[in-house]
Amino acid sequence: MRRHRHSTGTNNMRSKRLLTALGAVFVLTTAAFADQYPSKPIRWVVPYPPGGGTDMVSRVVSAKLSEALSQPIVVDNRPGGSTIIGTTTVARAPADGYTLGLITDSHSINASFDKSLPYDSTKDFAPIVQLVRVPLVLVVNSSQVPMNTLPELIKHARENPGWFSFGSLGPGSPHELGFAWFKELAKFDALMVPYRGVNPAFQDVVAGHIKGTFLGAAIASQLVNSGKAKAIAITSAHRLKSAPDIPTFAEQGFPDYEFVTWYGMVAPGKTPAPIIARLNAEFNRVLQSPEVVESIGQVGGELAGGTPQSFKDMMEADMLKYRKIIQATGAKPE
Repeated sequence: MRRHRHSTGTNNMRSKRLLTALGAVFVLTTAAFADQYPSKPIRWVVPYPPGGGTDMVSRVVSAKLSEALSQPIVVDNRPGGSTIIGTTTVARAPADGYTLGLITDSHSINASFDKSLPYDSTKDFAPIVQLVRVPLVLVVNSSQVPMNTLPELIKHARENPGWFSFGSLGPGSPHELGFAWFKELAKFDALMVPYRGVNPAFQDVVAGHIKGTFLGAAIASQLVNSGKAKAIAITSAHRLKSAPDIPTFAEQGFPDYEFVTWYGMVAPGKTPAPIIARLNAEFNRVLQSPEVVESIGQVGGELAGGTPQSFKDMMEADMLKYRKIIQATGAKPE
């Protein structure tokens, strides 16, 4: 019996040493692989069609990242399914660092609705970095909405149910959820009018077919400066440096209201940590380049950056926020 115990103990020690050795080999192999990365072109999946803000930022940032990594980066637009088609492409790609994916707050929204997804929104993706924060501006038709502040607008909307018509991007979109949350907090009724894009919505605001909509700060500022629309409030926690005259929702009686959309980069879930670390470092450097800063300003965004962990924490908080909004407003997916 004693010999058996001694043999078992010896075997356990040998097993532990073997596992330790294998672990060391794995770490060294992974590190060596990361040192050689990248050695071929990288695919950058965008779950939106060409031409929009996500596509523009992707092309500018990917071009600078390509320079930094000395490898071509091919932007691959995979629109459809409320970003689910493109995001699925990333989730199912090899976890080798050669497929990267742009995601936005739609990723959080899709995860927050009770619907079946072809991927796990958390486990199937490795966060790399948050690229951009994009607050929204509530703009209204200058002639049809004489009010200049949220309290004035809310008072008139309460006294005239259905008077205020809002151009959304459809059920489950950030625009509709953000405004639905606001009117729930403010306790007034409004007519939601769905559009297939931001451009048709703000064109109808200017034409007077609807009273207002949400726009990025850059487009909102252009409309306001031209006299075609009026900015009532911005959804960020603080005023933007690029639009200092637009007050926040918080300033106008809604201290708990902050609603900021975002762009970020992920890789397939089991991508080696050294590769994620390399990409994160390069992204943070690229985000400081003048060309990237300018492109982010053109979509009315603020530079983000940070660590993979900070991006992961932000997404988890974002999913929780959207679940609360969906529960409070009774919103349904498109």
